[in-house]
Amino acid sequence: MKEKGSGLPTSGALVKTSRSFPILLTIWYLLLSLATSIDVVTAGEPAAATDDQRASPPLVTVYPLQIDDILYNPGMGFADFHFGFDHPPSRTQYPRSTVAYFRWSWADLEPVEGEYNFQLVDDVIAQARAKGETLAFRIMTEYEDGSPAWLLDKGVASVSVSGGTFPDYNDPRFLEAHERLLKALGARYGDSPAIDHVDIGSIGCWGEWNMACCLGVEARCKQLYATEDNQRKITDWYFQYFPAVPLVALVGGQLAYATAQGAGWRGDCFGDYGYFRSDWNHMDHVYARKLRDPVVAEAWKHGPIEFEVCGVMQDWIDKGFNLDLILQKGLEWHVSVLNAKSEPVPESWRPRIEEFQKRLGYRLVLRELTHTVETIPGGIVTVRSQWNNVGVAPMYHDHPLAYRLRSNEGAVVAQWESEARPMDWLPGSSIQVEDAHPLSEDLPAGRYHLDVAVLSEDGSTADVELAIAGKRADRWYPVSALTVRREQARDGAPSP
Repeated sequence: MKEKGSGLPTSGALVKTSRSFPILLTIWYLLLSLATSIDVVTAGEPAAATDDQRASPPLVTVYPLQIDDILYNPGMGFADFHFGFDHPPSRTQYPRSTVAYFRWSWADLEPVEGEYNFQLVDDVIAQARAKGETLAFRIMTEYEDGSPAWLLDKGVASVSVSGGTFPDYNDPRFLEAHERLLKALGARYGDSPAIDHVDIGSIGCWGEWNMACCLGVEARCKQLYATEDNQRKITDWYFQYFPAVPLVALVGGQLAYATAQGAGWRGDCFGDYGYFRSDWNHMDHVYARKLRDPVVAEAWKHGPIEFEVCGVMQDWIDKGFNLDLILQKGLEWHVSVLNAKSEPVPESWRPRIEEFQKRLGYRLVLRELTHTVETIPGGIVTVRSQWNNVGVAPMYHDHPLAYRLRSNEGAVVAQWESEARPMDWLPGSSIQVEDAHPLSEDLPAGRYHLDVAVLSEDGSTADVELAIAGKRADRWYPVSALTVRREQARDGAPSP
């Protein structure tokens, strides 16, 4: 007899019953094990049932099989950067994505004062949805068109820089108009499940909160750069107008201030171990130092960590960078999304990139599930489950855990959501969940599959792949079975 803790079977799941059963029920479980690759064992030798056992319904425990596949889940993995800029790499060159990432200039979003180009964003959301992706974005005020001409024509000072126009971030007219922009975007997208996250951008070169584009005009850019008060003011607007969307602070910005309020953070030169200079790099001299602040170091627990590669991955090879070190740092820093700029991953590195994909973000494992094995119409189904998140980060959207009963013909006769919140499941913890659900009195008698899933935020479909075997095409996982009988026998067990 295989006891709990003695290991998982090679396929299917291990099932353990909680008390002795009538002979017909035991035979039924043996047939179930043959039909579904479930190993069935009893918890002990048959014995005479006590009064307490007769009064309580029988329970069964299953142990799903953990898998090591890459999971393609919302809010994690490789970013689809501007859909490949009209030349997307093939699936063999670049990992499949679940997050589309775009950066837009203010001028693109508000070409005429007070007229917001929502259609631009809506079209990208629709394209992303068709690809199974949600959208993340950043607003830029410097790059290319940057701040709109109508704003600069009001007399807002600026200076020409490499690739764009650097505005006066302290001009009251800039601040007033930019708050209106954020308010308008937030009203439309601030609680949309189509949005994965929003960068706290807006300031500096490329919205990165720096002056790296100010070559030759550094002094003028410094005069125009946002004061500490205005940096915080703009940061606060993001929290005010995007209250239900995860926010990501740029590493050059108000990082401690934003992460203390719940933001995650991102670095846009990930992998730099000497890309620009041999005596200085982003990995050691920027990111690692920022993480000395415990507020920033703990930010991953409530906000996503995002990185963008420095150059492209082929540059890492050309410069002799250590891929294993880079990827390990990403995992240590709890990365959820990596923007590799939709440029091909070097072929020789793909096996190691695939292993990295198996570890980044969240990865939910259902370790065991104990449930009522028999009930009657109108009865209570009790489900107790144990979960682990074996990834490096939690999920940052509120995806509900759910169960359902499904007939052999595929009809869903009951479905309910758990009170548990998977977004609270941090890596390294063991999560115990217990739910009790009353069934309809009109539920037909019969034998039903018990399925589990983590749903989309609106609860309409199963949306999250679990790290267990058995996924159906609809992303539900059949983990056990339950019998509904017509009436209750005198001893408390449902009658045949």
